Amino acid sequence: MKYLEPIAIIGAGCVLPGAANTEEFWNLLRSEKDQFRSLTDKRWSQSVFLSQDDQDSAGSYSNRAAYIDESLFFDSCSLIPRTHQMMLKALKESIQSLGINFFKGKRVGVVLGCMNPGDESSDAFMKAQLPDLKKSLTKTEFKDDKKRELLDLGLESLFSHASRDPWVHYPSSLSFLVHQYLQTQGISFCADSACASSLTAIDLAVQLLESNEIDVAITGGVEGNLGIETYVPFSRLGVLAKENCLPYDSRSDGIIQGEGSVIFVLQRLENSRKEGATILGILEGLTSSSNGSKASLFSPSLESQKKIADELSSNLGFPRVDYIEGHGTGTPVGDLAELTALRDSFSASPTPIFMGSVKALIGHTKGAAGAAGLLKCLLSIKHRIIPPSGYFKASPLGEGISPLKVNTTEVALIDSASPLHMRVCSAGFGGANYHLSITEYIEAQAPPILAPAVLKLQSISLIAHSEISFEREFNSSQMHVWKIPPNVLGSLDCSQVQGLQAVEEALERSLISLDVFDKTQIGTISASHMRTNKIESLTTALHLKRLEPLFEADFSPEVKAIRDFSSSLINLDETSCQSLNSMTSGRVSNEYDLQGTNFHIDADFGSLSYAIKTAELMLRSQRAQIVIVLGVGETIQEDPILTKRETMSCWIFTLTDFAKSNSLPNLGELGKVVFLF
Repeated sequence: MKYLEPIAIIGAGCVLPGAANTEEFWNLLRSEKDQFRSLTDKRWSQSVFLSQDDQDSAGSYSNRAAYIDESLFFDSCSLIPRTHQMMLKALKESIQSLGINFFKGKRVGVVLGCMNPGDESSDAFMKAQLPDLKKSLTKTEFKDDKKRELLDLGLESLFSHASRDPWVHYPSSLSFLVHQYLQTQGISFCADSACASSLTAIDLAVQLLESNEIDVAITGGVEGNLGIETYVPFSRLGVLAKENCLPYDSRSDGIIQGEGSVIFVLQRLENSRKEGATILGILEGLTSSSNGSKASLFSPSLESQKKIADELSSNLGFPRVDYIEGHGTGTPVGDLAELTALRDSFSASPTPIFMGSVKALIGHTKGAAGAAGLLKCLLSIKHRIIPPSGYFKASPLGEGISPLKVNTTEVALIDSASPLHMRVCSAGFGGANYHLSITEYIEAQAPPILAPAVLKLQSISLIAHSEISFEREFNSSQMHVWKIPPNVLGSLDCSQVQGLQAVEEALERSLISLDVFDKTQIGTISASHMRTNKIESLTTALHLKRLEPLFEADFSPEVKAIRDFSSSLINLDETSCQSLNSMTSGRVSNEYDLQGTNFHIDADFGSLSYAIKTAELMLRSQRAQIVIVLGVGETIQEDPILTKRETMSCWIFTLTDFAKSNSLPNLGELGKVVFLF
């Protein structure tokens, strides 16, 4: 949709592979020097996990990555984790021209896209679980005291460097740290739609600005996890590139993972003009969708991507598009679907539309990917140059790619008579799709200052609700109805199954069928504080493999015990990616063929409240007619700090007027959700 009023980008900062700031990032884009290299043992043991056998269930056939030299940002004496330092450095650059006093007296909201905060997170959680892990292992073959002592020492040595405070390793701690640095208080949470997370975060930040909940937003994306637990699932899926990532090229064979942080400062345009802030670009509008049941949770939907591209063009009045920064991961299936969708959407363009993907240089930065693409567009607008994609040889569509064109040399955008228009595309596991429009700000062509748009405060009704225990059992007939194969079930986190059960029960109790509504207007939000149980099990299983080289040949029974215990935690196969947090909302959208947006929110133990607040904003801004919220009820164990999931609740909301006109039940009305800080 077109945003209610233009949103100004008034600050930008980054730490990315080969670039300690935005100026270095621009130089990198123009130089075309890719940052791909092999990981070292500092990230994960190459001798233990790197395998030439691409069928090795607990190994990876690739160790290629685009990672950041710690000399660019890292203070080894700091107690702040590596990823948090990376984010803070990008934040400091983004506010450099504004100054920290700019934020005093303002309502500041922080929304960051993040899948995993960093490798340190896994180690911290493992360290917290060591007592229980030792007990579980020594129940097997470790009867000899000396062998048990060796096991204990081995486990301790693996995590001797890990923080004793796992709180800082939750994703939500990144957004809290922004407020701490700025000395502000306010809305603060992380958004997770897998590889589309940062565009989700940016859109949610805009919604907060549009609704006048905040005066200024800090948003963008952060990704610092290149641990083995990210490589094994991707390796099982067969999507890792062997050498280089070549987006949109017929030679490309997959992704290369990256890391980084990209931070933006957003403000309503009229406020920025009044305060004299430097305006780097304007966010015009965004469209999003879910694939519904048209594709699997991991497969792109050509139809969904074309639909949102068409919709955004229509909402904006079909402006000329100068450049598209595509999702372009380098996977043959994904790139082909995206190219076809964009080609068909812009088929009527009288001029070529240039496109590319920054992943060809810095890899797939996952939670920060969309933000990195947006930063590339901002810098291209500033310099009026489209950087080259010199690696490109031939599209999988051949000559049929027109009017799209992957430029192999720099393109100078000489015409300055009208603002430049660019698009940024993102997609994520769970079926999420995003298209964002950004335009150049030209002061002489700026419209007059108008009164800010105000969202009408409309009453919102709760039309269905349920709460179920995580202990509830499910039967095979339900799995059949939900089309979940038996071999996949073992790798699903229980939150997905309980989410499906909670939605089903809520709808049955209220006698509601979603089939009678426009499913493109039904959104789904999941909310929880921690990574899923299956992700933790996957991490534990892989870390245990690191113990095997510590034992001599005469310890074979113990090594077998470790392997047996490890394999009991999770099947390390192509389904392991289904354990991501974003899969809960994605699976519900897939099951019920819901094609509105879906994503996950992490705001510590306030996650459900933030999800309900977001549902309120989506309904009031007409981004959805119905919003399903799934909240995980969690309790804390203090020593060691661990979290236990206990319940799954389902809340289904709509505007009261819509409920009345469609004879829907009203279980209660939701007023304006207000956070007190």
